[in-house]
Amino acid sequence: MATEDTPPSPEPSKPKKPRNKKKLLLFAAAPLGVLLLAVVGFFVYQFVAEQFKQKQVDLEKFGFDLHGTSQYETSEGLLGEAQLPSTFADENLTPSERIVHSLVRDRENLIIENRTLRQQIEALEAQLETYEEDRRMAEYFMPENFSQELERVERMLHTYLRQSADAQRFSNFRLEIMAAAGRMEYQRFVEANQLMLDAVQRTEIVVDYLPAFMFCVGDAVQLAANDFSEEREIRDYFGNPEQHRLPTIVQEDLDVVLPPCQRELREALNTNMANLL
Repeated sequence: MATEDTPPSPEPSKPKKPRNKKKLLLFAAAPLGVLLLAVVGFFVYQFVAEQFKQKQVDLEKFGFDLHGTSQYETSEGLLGEAQLPSTFADENLTPSERIVHSLVRDRENLIIENRTLRQQIEALEAQLETYEEDRRMAEYFMPENFSQELERVERMLHTYLRQSADAQRFSNFRLEIMAAAGRMEYQRFVEANQLMLDAVQRTEIVVDYLPAFMFCVGDAVQLAANDFSEEREIRDYFGNPEQHRLPTIVQEDLDVVLPPCQRELREALNTNMANLL
């Protein structure tokens, strides 16, 4: 007897509700998590920003204190000397900040002391330079040195006159008078202007300025002196005008004929002094 194959009956499907429920809860919790993170991040940001701002203010305040702003009035010390005002506020300072303040204060004091010492040194150097210049001038005008220079100038003038063809009309003694007069005017010019002339400047005066004066003196003596004795008096006077006194009549005659010669020479020297020095 034939039997019919009956198909197996389908198994009942299992319910899928739990998986769908988890997904639904996940989707619902995600926005809340994001919102919570955003809120927490906002408060963290606010806290960090506030701390940064406070640190920046503290740093600026510390730098402002280091800058040396005066916090107190100037006071007077026990010895009557003015004391600098306090440059730092000592309130609420850490030990490290106090050390920094102390070092900066010491540095400022050293700078002030160094500046004061530098000014004193410069003043002493200027004073020393003045003393050195005075010493050189004093040595230059010492009787031995300056008299030697005057003797040298007179020898140069005498040599110039002996070698000059224009001076041949004068006697040798008259040449001595003329050279002595040139020396006298050279001494007056140097002493009146407190000059220190070198060999080149001295030679320029001897060659370019004094010859015309000496020839003028040679002609003036011819008019002022009536005989050889009066010429000798004039020679001694030109050699030492501060010590030797001329006879009244000779002095009166010399006061008439000598000033024109002196005036022309002195004007020439004063006009060209800048070129001479």
